[in-house]
Amino acid sequence: MSKKSCQKKPPRIPAEFRGIQVNCCKFTRCENFGLTPEKARETELFQEYNKDKLNRQVRESDPYYAITGNTIKCKSCEQIKTFTGKNNQVYYSLKSNIAVREEFDRISSYLIKPGSVCTNPDCPSHETEIYDIKKNGYTNKGVPRFKCKVCGKAPTGKPINRIHQKPEINKLFFKSLVSKSPLRTLEFRFDMSMGAIYRRIDFIHRQCMAFVAQRERRLYESKSFERLYLCTDRIVQKSNWTNRKSKKNCEFYGIATAELATDYVLAFNFNYDPDVDPAEIENEAAEIMDSEQLKHNRKFARLWLNVDFEQSKIDRANKKQRLSGNQQERIGNKTLEMLEDEEQSSELYDKFTALPSQGMEVHNEYTMAAHFYLIKKLTQNAEMTRFYLDLDAGMKTWLLAAFKEEILEGRCDGFLINMDKELTVDVKRQEFQKAKDAIEKYTGVPYEALNAKQRTTIINQMIIDDIKSPFQPEGSVDSWIKNPTPFMGEPNKMISAFTNVERFDFTHQANLYRKGSLHAVDRFFQKLRRRVSMFERPFQSGSNRHRIWNGYSPYNPAMYQKMGDIYRVFYNYCDVSSKYKKTPAMRLGLAKGPVDIEKIIYFERYD
Repeated sequence: MSKKSCQKKPPRIPAEFRGIQVNCCKFTRCENFGLTPEKARETELFQEYNKDKLNRQVRESDPYYAITGNTIKCKSCEQIKTFTGKNNQVYYSLKSNIAVREEFDRISSYLIKPGSVCTNPDCPSHETEIYDIKKNGYTNKGVPRFKCKVCGKAPTGKPINRIHQKPEINKLFFKSLVSKSPLRTLEFRFDMSMGAIYRRIDFIHRQCMAFVAQRERRLYESKSFERLYLCTDRIVQKSNWTNRKSKKNCEFYGIATAELATDYVLAFNFNYDPDVDPAEIENEAAEIMDSEQLKHNRKFARLWLNVDFEQSKIDRANKKQRLSGNQQERIGNKTLEMLEDEEQSSELYDKFTALPSQGMEVHNEYTMAAHFYLIKKLTQNAEMTRFYLDLDAGMKTWLLAAFKEEILEGRCDGFLINMDKELTVDVKRQEFQKAKDAIEKYTGVPYEALNAKQRTTIINQMIIDDIKSPFQPEGSVDSWIKNPTPFMGEPNKMISAFTNVERFDFTHQANLYRKGSLHAVDRFFQKLRRRVSMFERPFQSGSNRHRIWNGYSPYNPAMYQKMGDIYRVFYNYCDVSSKYKKTPAMRLGLAKGPVDIEKIIYFERYD
């Protein structure tokens, strides 16, 4: 039994883990789209291929997929590529479902009610997600205790917050955090030490997450929606270096999803785990030789190890730069780049970046996959969901992985959006005027003379004309439609559907293309940078060799997630729109009016 042939080996394709399986075909025009290995084994074709293979030592034949190392090849996609000559994706990187679940549990932990889940990681109830918890009194400090009937462990509930000095400043302190006050300014204004400021921020963050968890649990427990139009985009933040000898920044990606009609930001997550010790993880990984395993079979597949980081810098140096030329050329080049490495994010680090010294960075593809599973949980009561994504490597792939069942059922559609983001304000005004002139040329009527209904009808008709003759990059399977709506914030906007919207009539398709926008999430990012000092864009010059030190950026990367969470709660529940006179939470139905900051700070204070 000591022979390798007799030892138990991991499955060639990672098995489904606690309801998560991200390894399957992700080309929506393929008959194998969303076909997981578990479902494939149940098909008649699979059983027909393997009916004579009774000996377990003989490898089963898979009529759908071929596996080589870290990749899986869809045989049907390969046939489509051969017959059509298009550059549709055929190969997909295998990923660890366990790692996706770990990351999902991390970013969704705020939604768990105290005493509803066993905190013992070895408890069998985690596998079935059927928990049997009972109340078990209180500790000497008044913290509630609970007992798991499955494993017998008695975890405590949420700890009581430490009593702060000067509690009367809490409201003003909260307002200062979301009005671009640097931490040193808070130190001077409130006459507090930096340690006291960080403890106060931790307190406000805990209260914000407890408050928003109670509200957002309503999204999947009691509320229902007929339609939800969602937009997703990312930002990049660089924390300051902690070693002056190397002077290397740490780079982190934050992904956010907002609802288009209400501007409500459903989730905002960074690829950083502050609760793990990098020294312990590196030592354990070296002991078990984790880096010698296939990436999807590693114990620490979710986390960036030093060996992976060094390899990434080599890959960055060897990568060709093709993003140049006009918009159509950029779309074609970006599409080709996504096909080459679609499941990897753009996290190819250079020699000027480093891994954090405290906590550990998470592979961005796992954070994106977990983010979409979190959105899936929050929107599970919506009859239809439509996603508008930035043209970014990996984002489309992980949406398809998380929402494959809903897409197959026709309850979810996805679109990619590309626009000229780097234009100056003067050029944007010119493009805005060109868009109005194009509508006037199409109708013979000045744009200002049309009412809202007439503008919608005309723009829809222009989109329908474009649907009949779309722009298609050479060799690509994607068709791009121009959205002619005049809008300075998104000039020269083009949209591509990557799900089957052809099942709708032309008018319905035109409405979907016309609604396409990233404005809701971009507005959140813009206000975040203006209202929270550590998210302000840093200045850089040609003489600093791309190294950036920003006086407002934190040394501890965990501050990005904490301040992002605090501002998300303020933005959703307290910040009243000057246009609609309501907060995003009011428009989504999670609040009856603007929430007073004190109700957030002292949430459950007297329970």
